[in-house]
Order: sequence, then C-alpha cells, then structure tokens
Amino acid sequence: MTDEAVPPDVDPVAPATAADPPRDKRPCLAEMFGLAKQLDGTWPLFARSLNPATDPAHLRGRFRAAAASTARWSARRSYFEGNLTLLAVLLVLAAAFTVLVAVFSINSWQEFILAVVGTAVFLTIAGWVEMRRHHPLFRFIDTLFGVVGLGLFPATLYIRYASGPAWAVDLADRWWMPILQGIGTACAALVLMWILINAAMWLWDRESHISLTEPLFEQLTAILSRTELDRRGHLPPKARQEIHTLLAKVAFLLRAGIPTVARSGTPLTRAVVRTRAIEASQAVIDLQLWIALPSMTTYDDFRRRIADLTCIILTGEYDRLPIRKTTPEATRRTWHVRIMDAARTLIIALVPLAGLLITDRLGFTLPSPLDGAALIAALAWAIVLFLSLLDPLFPAHLAAVRDLITLVPFTRATGNNPGNRPSL
Repeated sequence: MTDEAVPPDVDPVAPATAADPPRDKRPCLAEMFGLAKQLDGTWPLFARSLNPATDPAHLRGRFRAAAASTARWSARRSYFEGNLTLLAVLLVLAAAFTVLVAVFSINSWQEFILAVVGTAVFLTIAGWVEMRRHHPLFRFIDTLFGVVGLGLFPATLYIRYASGPAWAVDLADRWWMPILQGIGTACAALVLMWILINAAMWLWDRESHISLTEPLFEQLTAILSRTELDRRGHLPPKARQEIHTLLAKVAFLLRAGIPTVARSGTPLTRAVVRTRAIEASQAVIDLQLWIALPSMTTYDDFRRRIADLTCIILTGEYDRLPIRKTTPEATRRTWHVRIMDAARTLIIALVPLAGLLITDRLGFTLPSPLDGAALIAALAWAIVLFLSLLDPLFPAHLAAVRDLITLVPFTRATGNNPGNRPSL
C-alpha cells in the first residue's frame, strides 16, 4: 500500500464513440487530472483518521475511484456552469442596455457614460464589502447595499413616469438620475442572472442522475484538507469559517439528496427515509460546535467523524449514517407543507370577514348594536390568527401580557370595584 496520489487511469487517445461528446466540447483533461490528484492527495490524512478497527487497505481502490469520478463530475459541471454563466451575462447585459434605452430613455452618450461609471463604482464598493462579510459591520453594510440597489429600480421607474407630485417630476430632470437608474437596473439584472443560473444548474443536477457520492466526497475531502493545525495546535480562523460552510453544504446534501432515492416508494417509506436524512444532517451540523468550541481531543475526534462519514459514502452503507435524535423543532417541514398550512390559516382568519361582506352585499344587515360588535370580533379574529401565523409563540406572549396587566395596581382595583374609575 502506498500513500502517494495516483491519478485515475484515463486514455487520452481513446477513439471517440457515438455517445461521446465532440472533442472540443470535452472538459479539459488537465483540469480533471489535477482535481483527481488533489482529491486523491487527501488519502494519507483520511487513512490516519480512520477508526483503528477499520482496515484502510480495502478502501484504497474505492477512494481512488471516487476521486476520479468526482473529478470528472466536477469538471463537467464547471464546464457547463462556465458556458451558462457567459451566456447569462451576455443576455443580462443586453437586457440591461435595452431597459436603459427603451424604459428610462437614456439617449445621449453623456447620460449613458454617467450610468456606466456610477454603476461600476457602486458594484466595486459592494464587491469590496462582500469580501468582508465575516465582520458584523460589513455584513450589515452589504445587506444595506443590496436593499438600496434593488430598491432603486422601482423607485427610479416610478420617478421616470410619474406625473406628480412635484418633487418626483423635479427629480426626473436631475443630472445624477441616470446614475441611480443604472445602479437599479444593474442590481435587478444581477438578481435575474442569479435566478437563471441557479435554476439551470438545479435542472442540470436533477437530470444528470449523479449519485450523492461525488458531491459529498468533494465536500468531505475539502473538510479534511482544512484540518491541518498551525504551530500552536489550533485551526486558523479562515479554516474554521470554511469548515463551517462545508459542513453546512454536507448537511444540505444529506437532507435534500437522500430522500430522492425513495421518490417512487410508498408514503411511509418516503417519510422514514426523510426522517433518517434529517437525523444525519443534524448530526453533521452538530460538528460545527466542535470547531467553534474545541477541546484537547476535538480535532482528532472531528477528523475521525469525517473519515467515518467518508467511509460510509465510499461503501454506500447509508444505514450507518450518524444519528441524532430529532425534536419537533429540529424537523423542518417541506416548503409546500408550510405554504399549505399558511394558506389554511389565512383562509380561516378571513372567513368571518368574508361572511360579513357577503351578508352585507346580499342585503342582510344586523341591528345597530350588533353590526359594529360583529365587525370588531371578525377583525380581532383575523388579527389574532395572522399574528399566530407570524409568531408560533404568540399565545404564550399574549398570556404573558395579560398576566403583566393584572399586576398593575389600578387595574386590580378597577376589576374589584367597577364603580371606581381613575380620575383625570
């Protein structure tokens, strides 16, 4: 057994078959070899981190094969994503130019240059702030930049076509208005490009029929490669942040990827598999706490956990995935279930108001003392249910407020003797 990295056996001069893509469309073989060598280079660290009861000899071939298949998958995905990004950038630039000319009526070169220069300065500053998001202040500033940039598009669109009030008409003629229009259009175009790329990549991942082995192996080996300690025996701060991010990606892959194998199963099978996937993802998320609050043996234990999880991925024994006891708070419902629950709550909240409106339209009205009380009761019902939808703990908060009010002295006196009223 040798620990040196061995690239996968690929014949670069193999004749192309009918099923092979044209040679000019193939991913770069040098990139595939380099990535495979990098992935396979984590074998020594993986072998040292294995449980002593595990023989690494029978895993060597699986590890090399996983490195080769992961490199092939990653190179093809990067190739597709690069071409897709280039196409999306060209489409978005054409759309942004069309909006500036046709919608905002930027016809002169002076206005167009102002819009381009102002947008470039804004995006440069926003990118500089984005690279420093690890700091809380820059995270807030980055969020502020995003909100302001996206808000400029509808705001400038309203000012461009508003016939009043006077201040809006006056702003439309200011010399710096093309700058704001360019920034708003660029931010809206970037959001559109992000949506298009992510939707296309989601479809590519869905239709490529790739197993969980490749993406999970890529993330787990990346985690192992970042567990090298410095001279003081600690992880660098940047490595900690990267490990936290990679653990979150692994947890997401387990939560979202494992249930796909049971799509054609019975509802009971899908429910059991999904619960098992949630348990495994929560167990991976718990490892973030190990990195945030390490002890004397944390890093050795952490490497062993990652190596065991990698071993499970290599052998395909998903029944051995780590287990963490889930709670109702930890088990997240799917998005369509949450939407259905929210829609049902809103319908129940609006039923009394709809009933009052229908009876009023049909000409059936309640007597004078009761119509106002019915309207107040219907509004109160809708408000309470809407607040309980926004805050699941609203009943507890309401009870706490009620108990707090009973502690006020004059409210107790008023309740005991209704005839006494505080004088003004």
